[in-house]
Amino acid sequence: MPRSKRAPIDYAPQFGGIFRPKEAVEHELAELDRGSDEETIAGSPPLLAHVTTIEPETDRAGSTLSRSSPSPIARTNERTNERMKTRHSFDVWHDQLLALTEIQVARFNRTGRKPKMGELVQEALDAYIAKQLERTNVRTNDRSYDRSQR
Repeated sequence: MPRSKRAPIDYAPQFGGIFRPKEAVEHELAELDRGSDEETIAGSPPLLAHVTTIEPETDRAGSTLSRSSPSPIARTNERTNERMKTRHSFDVWHDQLLALTEIQVARFNRTGRKPKMGELVQEALDAYIAKQLERTNVRTNDRSYDRSQR
Protein backbone atom coordinates (compact mmCIF):
# COMPACT_ATOMS: atom_id res chain seq x y z
CA MET A 1 0.00 0.00 0.00
CA PRO A 2 1.45 3.40 -0.95
CA ARG A 3 2.44 5.67 1.86
CA SER A 4 0.65 9.04 2.10
CA LYS A 5 2.70 12.16 1.51
CA ARG A 6 1.20 14.09 4.41
CA ALA A 7 1.02 13.33 8.06
CA PRO A 8 -2.46 12.63 9.44
CA ILE A 9 -4.38 15.58 10.83
CA ASP A 10 -4.08 16.04 14.59
CA TYR A 11 -7.35 17.39 15.92
CA ALA A 12 -6.00 18.09 19.42
CA PRO A 13 -6.31 21.79 20.27
CA GLN A 14 -3.10 23.72 19.96
CA PHE A 15 -2.00 26.69 22.01
CA GLY A 16 -4.23 25.75 24.92
CA GLY A 17 -7.48 25.85 22.94
CA ILE A 18 -9.32 28.69 21.23
CA PHE A 19 -12.35 29.11 23.46
CA ARG A 20 -12.68 30.02 27.11
CA PRO A 21 -14.42 27.56 29.41
CA LYS A 22 -18.22 27.62 29.27
CA GLU A 23 -18.49 28.34 32.99
CA ALA A 24 -16.38 31.49 32.66
CA VAL A 25 -18.56 32.83 29.83
CA GLU A 26 -21.78 32.08 31.74
CA HIS A 27 -20.39 33.78 34.85
CA GLU A 28 -19.54 36.95 32.83
CA LEU A 29 -22.97 37.00 31.20
CA ALA A 30 -24.65 36.68 34.62
CA GLU A 31 -22.59 39.63 35.89
CA LEU A 32 -23.60 41.73 32.90
CA ASP A 33 -27.28 40.94 33.48
CA ARG A 34 -26.98 41.87 37.15
CA GLY A 35 -25.18 45.11 36.28
CA SER A 36 -27.80 46.20 33.76
CA ASP A 37 -30.58 45.75 36.35
CA GLU A 38 -28.76 48.06 38.76
CA GLU A 39 -28.18 50.74 36.10
CA THR A 40 -31.86 51.23 35.23
CA ILE A 41 -33.38 54.38 36.65
CA ALA A 42 -36.65 54.11 38.55
CA GLY A 43 -39.56 55.55 36.58
CA SER A 44 -37.71 55.60 33.27
CA PRO A 45 -39.31 53.88 30.27
CA PRO A 46 -37.76 50.62 29.14
CA LEU A 47 -35.11 51.00 26.47
CA LEU A 48 -36.90 48.83 23.92
CA ALA A 49 -40.45 50.15 24.43
CA HIS A 50 -40.77 51.08 20.75
CA VAL A 51 -39.63 47.66 19.49
CA THR A 52 -42.15 45.03 18.54
CA THR A 53 -41.28 41.38 18.22
CA ILE A 54 -42.16 39.38 15.15
CA GLU A 55 -43.89 36.09 15.78
CA PRO A 56 -42.57 33.10 13.84
CA GLU A 57 -44.58 32.18 10.76
CA THR A 58 -46.73 29.08 10.92
CA ASP A 59 -48.34 27.04 8.20
CA ARG A 60 -51.99 25.88 8.14
CA ALA A 61 -51.22 22.89 10.34
CA GLY A 62 -49.75 25.18 12.99
CA SER A 63 -46.13 24.05 12.68
CA THR A 64 -43.44 26.71 12.62
CA LEU A 65 -41.94 27.45 9.22
CA SER A 66 -38.18 27.66 9.07
CA ARG A 67 -36.22 30.04 6.87
CA SER A 68 -32.88 29.39 5.26
CA SER A 69 -31.61 32.89 6.10
CA PRO A 70 -31.96 34.39 9.56
CA SER A 71 -34.42 37.26 9.85
CA PRO A 72 -34.43 40.06 12.41
CA ILE A 73 -36.43 39.27 15.52
CA ALA A 74 -37.31 42.87 16.29
CA ARG A 75 -38.38 45.78 14.15
CA THR A 76 -38.71 49.42 15.14
CA ASN A 77 -41.87 51.35 14.40
CA GLU A 78 -40.16 54.73 14.33
CA ARG A 79 -39.53 56.57 11.09
CA THR A 80 -36.49 58.70 10.59
CA ASN A 81 -36.34 62.00 8.74
CA GLU A 82 -33.08 61.05 7.06
CA ARG A 83 -33.06 60.84 3.30
CA MET A 84 -32.05 57.50 1.90
CA LYS A 85 -30.04 57.36 -1.31
CA THR A 86 -31.27 55.04 -4.03
CA ARG A 87 -29.25 54.30 -7.13
CA HIS A 88 -31.22 54.79 -10.32
CA SER A 89 -30.08 55.35 -13.88
CA PHE A 90 -31.65 57.88 -16.22
CA ASP A 91 -31.11 58.88 -19.81
CA VAL A 92 -30.12 62.51 -20.35
CA TRP A 93 -29.68 64.55 -23.48
CA HIS A 94 -26.13 65.31 -24.53
CA ASP A 95 -26.65 69.07 -24.18
CA GLN A 96 -27.90 68.51 -20.60
CA LEU A 97 -24.75 66.59 -19.78
CA LEU A 98 -22.59 69.33 -21.29
CA ALA A 99 -24.45 71.98 -19.27
CA LEU A 100 -23.95 69.97 -16.07
CA THR A 101 -20.25 69.62 -16.88
CA GLU A 102 -19.97 73.40 -17.35
CA ILE A 103 -21.70 73.97 -14.01
CA GLN A 104 -19.35 71.44 -12.42
CA VAL A 105 -16.28 73.26 -13.78
CA ALA A 106 -17.63 76.66 -12.72
CA ARG A 107 -18.27 75.44 -9.20
CA PHE A 108 -14.80 73.88 -9.08
CA ASN A 109 -13.23 77.19 -10.11
CA ARG A 110 -15.30 79.04 -7.51
CA THR A 111 -14.88 76.68 -4.53
CA GLY A 112 -11.79 74.60 -5.30
CA ARG A 113 -13.81 71.39 -4.83
CA LYS A 114 -15.12 69.41 -7.79
CA PRO A 115 -18.72 68.35 -7.05
CA LYS A 116 -19.90 64.96 -8.18
CA MET A 117 -22.27 64.93 -11.12
CA GLY A 118 -24.84 63.10 -8.97
CA GLU A 119 -24.78 65.95 -6.43
CA LEU A 120 -25.61 68.44 -9.17
CA VAL A 121 -28.45 66.24 -10.42
CA GLN A 122 -29.80 65.91 -6.85
CA GLU A 123 -29.76 69.70 -6.45
CA ALA A 124 -31.54 70.12 -9.77
CA LEU A 125 -34.20 67.56 -8.82
CA ASP A 126 -34.76 69.21 -5.43
CA ALA A 127 -35.21 72.60 -7.12
CA TYR A 128 -37.55 71.13 -9.74
CA ILE A 129 -39.67 69.31 -7.15
CA ALA A 130 -39.92 72.44 -4.98
CA LYS A 131 -40.97 74.47 -8.02
CA GLN A 132 -43.62 71.92 -8.96
CA LEU A 133 -44.99 71.83 -5.42
CA GLU A 134 -45.24 75.63 -5.38
CA ARG A 135 -46.96 75.59 -8.75
CA THR A 136 -49.61 73.06 -7.69
CA ASN A 137 -50.37 74.94 -4.46
CA VAL A 138 -51.12 78.22 -6.26
CA ARG A 139 -54.85 78.58 -6.99
CA THR A 140 -56.07 81.18 -9.41
CA ASN A 141 -59.49 82.18 -10.71
CA ASP A 142 -58.23 82.35 -14.28
CA ARG A 143 -59.60 79.81 -16.67
CA SER A 144 -57.17 77.75 -18.66
CA TYR A 145 -59.58 77.76 -21.61
CA ASP A 146 -61.66 80.83 -22.34
CA ARG A 147 -64.97 80.01 -24.07
CA SER A 148 -65.37 83.54 -25.37
CA GLN A 149 -62.54 82.99 -27.87
CA ARG A 150 -64.76 80.79 -30.06
